[in-house]
Amino acid sequence: MDGLRVIEMNPLHPFTRQWDKVVTGLTVAVVLLSWGTSSPLTAAESQQGKAKISELEPPVFSIPGGVYTDNQRLNLQAGKAVVRFTTDGSEPQTNSPVFKTSLEITNSMVVRAKAWDPSGQASRTKTQSYELMGSDLARFESSLPLIVLDSCGNEISHQDKSLAAARVIQNKSGPNRLADKPQYEGLVNLNVRGHSSLRYPKHSYTVKTVNELGDGQKTSLLGLAKESDWVLYGPYPDKTLMRDALAYELSNQMGRWAPHYRFVEVFVNETSAKLGMNHYVGVYLLVEKITRDKDRVDIAKLDPSITHEPEISGGYILKKDHSPKTDRKNFGPEGPPQAGQVNDRAGYPTAPGGFPADPKGFLPPYQAKVTKTTTTPAKPKKPKRSVNSFAAKTNYLAAAIPAGKTLDDAASFEPEEGFHTRIQDVQFYFQEPEPDQIIGVQRAWLKNYINGLESALYGPDFRDAQKGYGAFLDADSFIDHHLLVETTKNVDGFRFSTFFHKDRGRLLKMGPAWDWNLSFGNASGKQGYMPEHWLWPQLDDQQYTWFRRLFEDPDFAQRYVDRWAQLRTNVLATSNILARVDQLAAELKEPQARNFARWEILGDEISPNYFVGATYQEEVTWMKDWITKRFAWIEEQFLPAPEWRVDKKLEFETKLADAKIYYTLDGSDPRARGGEVSSVAKAYGGPFDAPNGSKVSARLQKGSRWSPPTVFQAK
Repeated sequence: MDGLRVIEMNPLHPFTRQWDKVVTGLTVAVVLLSWGTSSPLTAAESQQGKAKISELEPPVFSIPGGVYTDNQRLNLQAGKAVVRFTTDGSEPQTNSPVFKTSLEITNSMVVRAKAWDPSGQASRTKTQSYELMGSDLARFESSLPLIVLDSCGNEISHQDKSLAAARVIQNKSGPNRLADKPQYEGLVNLNVRGHSSLRYPKHSYTVKTVNELGDGQKTSLLGLAKESDWVLYGPYPDKTLMRDALAYELSNQMGRWAPHYRFVEVFVNETSAKLGMNHYVGVYLLVEKITRDKDRVDIAKLDPSITHEPEISGGYILKKDHSPKTDRKNFGPEGPPQAGQVNDRAGYPTAPGGFPADPKGFLPPYQAKVTKTTTTPAKPKKPKRSVNSFAAKTNYLAAAIPAGKTLDDAASFEPEEGFHTRIQDVQFYFQEPEPDQIIGVQRAWLKNYINGLESALYGPDFRDAQKGYGAFLDADSFIDHHLLVETTKNVDGFRFSTFFHKDRGRLLKMGPAWDWNLSFGNASGKQGYMPEHWLWPQLDDQQYTWFRRLFEDPDFAQRYVDRWAQLRTNVLATSNILARVDQLAAELKEPQARNFARWEILGDEISPNYFVGATYQEEVTWMKDWITKRFAWIEEQFLPAPEWRVDKKLEFETKLADAKIYYTLDGSDPRARGGEVSSVAKAYGGPFDAPNGSKVSARLQKGSRWSPPTVFQAK
């Protein structure tokens, strides 16, 4: 094989590689095979196992890998070359067993083999996985795709990434069976993923498709866009199994990319035993991971060589989340503290502020308990940080380099996982480039940009298009993300798994959406179970990043109202959402029964459940009722657009007696910037003749609040 580069590894160093995480929803079953990790090579071992160039063909396997019902006898051939093999997932080495006689396969097994010629040159490694299927799976079939994971007796851990073999089965028509020809079979790196979900017995996994050398191998799985980074997400406390899927679909329909998914059924074999129903782990979502890619987060690639503007201005992905260091801790049987639990604090919920909703929809603020301990007046607190007019500064590269330091010095700053902002003390973590890949000058540039945003946002000219927040962030993306969080009442939505991204030469955008299991009523804390009331007043300014200040701009607030009204005509129409829930429930009708036979939790309270249904259909029905009530409640919080009708003359109607209607005849907005009445707007006093060809635009005004617009085109 011309130009083949073969890596000969030391036996103490089975090859492993770092990898990432992500997935989405369809019908599927999957099998994964995983191998353990090892310690680093010593200098001597590295010299011993250095790469060799070889044209030697890899061994020929007498039978292909697959799922079998009967024992198999395997032969490995490579002419006169010596064949060495392993069955524990490690890379074959010069001290690995020599293949001499046929290998009888009576249980599940992963065989990796390599050939050596007399000169010591080696072929590339070839891997085949064999799943011996127990009799209890002989009639197993699914309407969903299937995925099988087999770890060759090694535990798949949270801390370490393991090499594995994967098999994905999806037929073009008819049910999927384990012995069917796979749509994908190959190597992957995987580990258990999650934070709060680590307490659940049903694990989720990060999956990276790799080649024999352990390098990322982009591939299309189940029709999703080609990539190497994926997530297998296993819904557990979400007993509808669909909350994440539904939210991702809504985001994509709003025009904001969120991970695409496919529902699948998964088997995980962490032993060498035959594959049986005891290895079945239920319904999962194969989800795209949040990564930089033209088909995912479409931003510019920022490699370590980029150190100057304008290239250094993107692309970046940031997130607010649990600390990555905390995420790597070893938790006990109960796992980490559970998200979504009640955490009321004095002073919250807060008053409406500039939020453009009915003040009657807000709960009164909690009263803090005050204990008088002294008569000495408290000293006034100094401001935590001053608010400078940073918006005028555009050379963030210069700001990123400390006095007396050079660009090279800045590029070699000590790695950091993230940073705190200067004014609001918000914690961000680097996602793209990753913390060990982003160089110091890029970290510093981004930190200065975000601090500049805060300075502009909390400065005196924050509403100014050139000096204010509009020079830094994309307001429409922030509005869409806020609406997605609040309409679904995702109790983690502003606090954790919250992403931001910035493309080269573009403004900071909020998103993509991620981790939506504690939504649509599935949370006993933060009033998540209540269809009424807003989520955000319960959060402090580190959790509810920047939004309180943004809503102090009446134009931002009005864009929020108008966007809600627009989305209610399509994406967020209650009837559309309920119809999609029914479709997903029908797709999951058969697989969910197996999932809950494996995880017998229907009828049991799994933290942070509020509602506990006895059946799957009860869970779905309750969620549909919650959605109906939630959207109806939000609808009542905003002023309704005036309705019009033509009966000889054009008439506007409203049910609010104390509201005024203003309109224009040229299609312009009757509401002027800042919330004043436009100079060309007229107060509606009764039916009137609309001139032919005129475009009548009308809004309802009540106090400082305005309704969405309504438009009439006169013919």
